[in-house]
Amino acid sequence: MNVRFAERSTLRAVRAYRDKESSNGEDGTHITFDLSSNELALPPLPTVLGGIEERLPQLARYPDPTARDLTSEVARHLCVSADELAVGPGSAGVLQQLLLALCGKGDEVVYAWPGFDAYPLLVAISGATSVQAPLTASGGHDLDEIRTRVSARTKVVILCSPHNPTGATIDHDELRGFLHSLPDHVVTVLDEAYVEFDRGSDPPGTPGLLREHRNIVVLRTFSKAYGLAGLRVGYAAGPQQVMAAVRKAAIPFGVTRFAEQAAILSLRSEGELMERLAAAAAAREELTAGLRTLGLPVLPSRANFVWLPLAGAAESFTRAAASAGVKVRSYPGHGARISVGETEAHRMLLAALGQKDHGAEF
Repeated sequence: MNVRFAERSTLRAVRAYRDKESSNGEDGTHITFDLSSNELALPPLPTVLGGIEERLPQLARYPDPTARDLTSEVARHLCVSADELAVGPGSAGVLQQLLLALCGKGDEVVYAWPGFDAYPLLVAISGATSVQAPLTASGGHDLDEIRTRVSARTKVVILCSPHNPTGATIDHDELRGFLHSLPDHVVTVLDEAYVEFDRGSDPPGTPGLLREHRNIVVLRTFSKAYGLAGLRVGYAAGPQQVMAAVRKAAIPFGVTRFAEQAAILSLRSEGELMERLAAAAAAREELTAGLRTLGLPVLPSRANFVWLPLAGAAESFTRAAASAGVKVRSYPGHGARISVGETEAHRMLLAALGQKDHGAEF
């Protein structure tokens, strides 16, 4: 029996997030290392692991629906009030809350492309329409081009710094000028999922940026630098009125006790974090040097991944990596992104790419 239902029109053109993706290569090639999701190649901080174990007896209980302790900790970390915060299941979860709270049918969300591949889906779920702007040749945001695409229908502009997938950052002065140029009805989301790799554990300027601009929201996650991708916890900071709406759109009990405790301990473990950030930066530079030695184009990155602007050769490059047992992320027509991973993963990848039969493909 066929059942008819009215699917939201904006969802018809998108697919579920990575629904067709396999843990192995597209042709069945066995994958030994996955360098496609920008996961940290290290476990959570030692202090965090110990704290999680203490929470095991509480599995039968619901978490605090407001994640009050984490909210207070983040407020201290950013020097803002608790009313200016919203927490959720990863920065993607918080972004979905924000889009649901602010957008609907007929509205538009502007962002650079290629970008985080969940953006189109999250916008579609809200009922809004995506408006994409191209990146610059150096992999950065073309803020002038993005500004030209802002209209009366625009509700949200998403900026990502360091940008996923290129690793480029936005200059602070250029950012401030861009924010001043926007109409009052537009909320800008500054997605800083990878900011710790660029500016350390406590990036400067955030409280001032939030005070200076009424319509900016800063988005962060514990999935990347802190190594908590499996626990799903992130947060947003912004104007009280906007954050109140974002909290209303949250799924009940979206941040577990484990995630809340792990995030709190992560913010209190700056010394441990700085050590792994230094290690990640060193590994990124070694990978970049190895790829350039092979004659491959690699853009400078301030995140835990590198970007190769390969245009039409992106898919053949991805297949070459998969043949060596290493999975990387392809952006067809644009390039390929490689997450910083284990030393052995880098070795296997570089060895495979150095073979003449693969090298000739791109």
